[in-house]
Amino acid sequence: MLRSVRTAIALRSLILPKGARGLSASIENDQMGEGEIQLDRRFEKVGIPFESKVSSILTSAIPEDKVILGKDGMLSISEEHYKSLLNEAFGHGGWALIPVDDIKELPPNDPAQKYVQLVREYALYCHERFISQAFGETNFYSATQNYADAAERIKVTALTRCCKDFGVASELWDKRWADSWRAKYGIQEWAENVTTQRKANLWRRKDEDWSWPFKRSTFYK
Repeated sequence: MLRSVRTAIALRSLILPKGARGLSASIENDQMGEGEIQLDRRFEKVGIPFESKVSSILTSAIPEDKVILGKDGMLSISEEHYKSLLNEAFGHGGWALIPVDDIKELPPNDPAQKYVQLVREYALYCHERFISQAFGETNFYSATQNYADAAERIKVTALTRCCKDFGVASELWDKRWADSWRAKYGIQEWAENVTTQRKANLWRRKDEDWSWPFKRSTFYK
């Protein structure tokens, strides 16, 4: 029993951000059988709903012109839109995305792979309340990309995943809504990457043309 409690406390301290490890469970005295163990203070207010105004802001419908259509057909919204909703709901400075650990570099699966995958775990807090925790990741090409920019992309993907627990942009995960949006605003056509001469059947918005390094291709060869 003593060993299992100590192990739990040690693991809890590992998953907390370095600056927040003072919030981990504490032991009132050295006698484990007689001491009182306090629950992790991160979770003190978990399960207590925010006021209805906050919920209305976070679950508001996405303006259809704010949706980003990836070349693979995936839908998303910008980092700025997520931050705008959080600022409106909680006020500037009323929320924070805190890194839980340092950036880690995952070993490549293929020796010929020209990039490495960078990952980092973040925790989202709003009004001093723990909301969610998620990993962010990105593929980093050291020969052509800036490391600082890659670190920012990691943060964006983590923010997106943490906000899913709030129901932010939940339409994006609704297949029927996504299919309807693509049918209305998107088009799929052959395009060529002029730097590699590779052609693929890709997506774009109807109101946007191809930008470098892509151009429209009328056939596949």
